Amino acid sequence: MKIEYRIFQYRESPARQEGRNFAFLARIDDKYYVRALGLLADKSVNLAYYRSVAPQQAAWHWVFAEWLHWLQDLVAWGNHRSARDATVDIVLDRIANEDRQITVTPPRIENWPDEATPSRESVLLDLEFRLIGFPSRPPDKPFAEWIDETLQVSEVIYQKGFARDVEMEFPRVDGKPFITTFPYALTEHPRAAFKNIAFHGSRRAMQQKVNDALLSFQRAVESEFLVPERCIVFTQTIPKNFRPYAEELEGLAQLVDVTLTTAPKTLQRLLERPRPE
Repeated sequence: MKIEYRIFQYRESPARQEGRNFAFLARIDDKYYVRALGLLADKSVNLAYYRSVAPQQAAWHWVFAEWLHWLQDLVAWGNHRSARDATVDIVLDRIANEDRQITVTPPRIENWPDEATPSRESVLLDLEFRLIGFPSRPPDKPFAEWIDETLQVSEVIYQKGFARDVEMEFPRVDGKPFITTFPYALTEHPRAAFKNIAFHGSRRAMQQKVNDALLSFQRAVESEFLVPERCIVFTQTIPKNFRPYAEELEGLAQLVDVTLTTAPKTLQRLLERPRPE
């Protein structure tokens, strides 16, 4: 059995010619197949796996899904063409000759002994293991990605007055203003402000984060910029030994665990506009 395949790679720096394999297109007995990292049985794509392929491009991982859907379409199209039709190779050659971060290798050929009579599926599984690997689960999603996903799904980023890295100045009785920064804020009425606290690290560092959030919210409430119901802290799952810090925050702020599937709904509920009486 002859197997011809091309490997798709992501190159952080095309000039270095160093790539990370993320997919391959194989041809066995003039029939095309595609296998890829994160490509599920229902043909959907789990982009979480691409954190290990392109860690510096988290905001652009959707590009891999576009490529994989295109590859599936190319395979379907190629399987309806004549065995002598070279269009698929022409398309892939053009991609290989372009200087871009996503590229494809020249064709490679392997011959499997006929006496072994391997099934096509076993051949593809072997190629997938050797070329891409079988990660048991996607890498843990960074805290920042959980937060961005919650903000997008809840549609908070589309609300009027949404801003990132907002520096605020609040007056104090001693005349010296208090200055703080909120990673996110809604600056139009009804206003809201957010702090991010991942519950890990030393107790001293944890206490500093909690103190910063509480003091910032207190000054904002005292200045009537915020009401307590709209002081929000984005968190991850809180370990038992850090619960006292969470309880300290809950005395003033609303905690939203962004790793929960319910996080966007929770955030929407907290930010509902008050109904006129």
